[in-house]
Amino acid sequence: SGGSDGAFRKDTTQWVVRVKHYKTLVPDLGTDKIRNVMDMNTLYGGFAAALINDPLWVMNVVSSYGLNSLNVVYDRGLIGTYNDWCEAFSTYPRTYDLLHVDGLFSAESHRCEMKYVLLEMDRILRPAGYVIMRESPHFVNSVKNLAAGMRWNCHQRDTEDAKNGDEKLLICQKKDWRSSKAASE
Repeated sequence: SGGSDGAFRKDTTQWVVRVKHYKTLVPDLGTDKIRNVMDMNTLYGGFAAALINDPLWVMNVVSSYGLNSLNVVYDRGLIGTYNDWCEAFSTYPRTYDLLHVDGLFSAESHRCEMKYVLLEMDRILRPAGYVIMRESPHFVNSVKNLAAGMRWNCHQRDTEDAKNGDEKLLICQKKDWRSSKAASE
């Protein structure tokens, strides 16, 4: 509902190109160092489909306030669920090696504060895990500032289409840090 065969094909082709670019930015993607991945705002599961031959699995999350496309994800043989990102995601802490965020902040920021979504991301991301965020430059800059306070190492990159000024990439890695007392013991 609300989609088309052409939009599905375009999405699939687009994600193959995007994932190829992501692998140049995050060399661990496609290796056994990243096994558990979440696509936090999937549409048709194109990101997961582009990674189908890699040694990992992807949890596709469809926004409960977005286009109802979970049936397309299932029809592709992928796994997925709905979630309202203004609420916690039902999973154990430190479950995922990589979180992929495509347009979630732009789509949901009018409903809740994105700092709470970032805290939830920090909870479910493993130490040394990655975040690949594809957003408007406004949200990339905002998240970059907040992520520094969470001790994530982040750097901004151009998308695979460097001429596209509407979107930027923010690549972050969560530090594996301990208190100074624990480090000295």
